[in-house]
Amino acid sequence: MKIEVGDYRGNMVVSLTGEIDMHSSPVLREKLLVLIKDRPQKLIVNFRDVSYIDSSGIATFVEGLKHMKTYNGRLQFSEIPRDILEIFSFSKLDKVFEIYASLDDAVDR
Repeated sequence: MKIEVGDYRGNMVVSLTGEIDMHSSPVLREKLLVLIKDRPQKLIVNFRDVSYIDSSGIATFVEGLKHMKTYNGRLQFSEIPRDILEIFSFSKLDKVFEIYASLDDAVDR
């Protein structure tokens, strides 16, 4: 998995590439917690190039969301591939996370 952090229209965006699994999720967790420590109001995770996610990856995002909610921050997801979106929908996490079709949609909300 590859993690890139950048800015898009004044918003912090974490772009992920590859598989988010039990081997890569600890690295992702560490990176997210470092970013969240600075208390961004909005953190957008772009899933466009993610090919797989398992329960450890989902748990990483649940933990990140819990940390952000302590200060009313927003964790948003954008461009989730259909097969990965099905996992979020099946587990009802599509009701927990803010999920947007595009990066622009996430930024505009």
